[in-house]
Amino acid sequence: MSTLNDAADFRGRLNLALGAAAFTISSAGSVLLHIVLALAIYGETGSGLVTAIFVSLQWLPVFIVILYRSDWDFGMEPRKRWYLLDITSALLTLLIIPFVWESNYIAIVLLLLLRGLFDHVSRITKTVIAPYIFPREKLSYYASFMQSGYHVGIAVAAVAGVFLVSSVSLEIAILFDAVTFLVSAALVYLIRNVSEEKFPESGRRNPIGQRCIDYFSSLKEDPRLFFCCMLPPLTAAFFQGTYSVLQPIYPGEQFALDSSAVSASYVMASVAIVLGSSAFALFCKYSRIFERDFSAVILVALMGSLLACGSYMASVYTGSVVASAIFFTVMVFLFEFVWMLGYSGIVTLSPKNRVGSVFAITFAIGCFLGSVTALVTGGLLDLFNNNFVYTVGIFMAVYSLLILASYALYRRWSYSVGSAQLSGASAG
Repeated sequence: MSTLNDAADFRGRLNLALGAAAFTISSAGSVLLHIVLALAIYGETGSGLVTAIFVSLQWLPVFIVILYRSDWDFGMEPRKRWYLLDITSALLTLLIIPFVWESNYIAIVLLLLLRGLFDHVSRITKTVIAPYIFPREKLSYYASFMQSGYHVGIAVAAVAGVFLVSSVSLEIAILFDAVTFLVSAALVYLIRNVSEEKFPESGRRNPIGQRCIDYFSSLKEDPRLFFCCMLPPLTAAFFQGTYSVLQPIYPGEQFALDSSAVSASYVMASVAIVLGSSAFALFCKYSRIFERDFSAVILVALMGSLLACGSYMASVYTGSVVASAIFFTVMVFLFEFVWMLGYSGIVTLSPKNRVGSVFAITFAIGCFLGSVTALVTGGLLDLFNNNFVYTVGIFMAVYSLLILASYALYRRWSYSVGSAQLSGASAG
């Protein structure tokens, strides 16, 4: 028995290395392409709103996928689905090149939108596959660590962008992106399951209305899951959704810095995200926070949110480049820590046959909200003539209200569930 456990542990660690490397490499190529393209679009138009439209379209595919399907917990074996999706993404990426020669940015963005549909199914698959390739006792730790691979990829792309963004053509960025997807597919092909449980080949594919009913039913049955499901959408929308628009604009408009500073902001964000996700993975491993009273999760989420809001406001209020960079980095670290808290809660607390569906719908809500906040950010910047303090202040006030409302609903539903359980016990 000990030998079998050792073999499973080794295979789990190997799967983690392969999965994290695949996630890192594919995300690095995609992020570098988006940095180059965002700067090209802002350079052509000079409009925060137009740039925001491009950013928001990166979030839209998630919402479209959910309309088709969110229950990816059956069907094609997730490892096979993952590497086939990566190959498909590589082919779609190569199709962009002819439109670059024509400077047809509309066609380029639409092709990226189409590719984003496959990217999102792949993102869901990375969550669905976790219980099958990682040992159960290390699931939340390994799953959160693999997610950090995505952020390491962003960091790699951002560091490369500092040195290459002014000299890399769109064609080179596209070719690099396509190659990273193919390398990722090869790595995923080497992953093997450690769980003896077979992935369901068939299942009932419910319409979107029924899936949403099941989703909200799961959240209401477990108020802890509800609170965790609120964290990724709100943090992604109000932090990442807004600063993704500010990044190609703020350094030049506020401090008259060049495109290298834009890439440097991606580096700072990426390093902060990697540190935040890695710090949470270690925090989760040693604190075992989801095995404690749930008030510990609440406390971490509320304190992290409060500090993140304060850091974000300070980053746009200060007139110092260095201070702004420090506060910005701290904000991203904190928001990522809170995001990972919610993600790990979803993986840990969701019913096993609904992990993929719960994550998919939650992630879709976040991406939809992110596309809305990105558009509103661009509109507010144009409206306020690039007054970053007003723009960020509005979003942080709304975020704070929504987090407090989520906590209030958690308390209310916890009381209702507890009362119902007591009533059932008394009746028994």
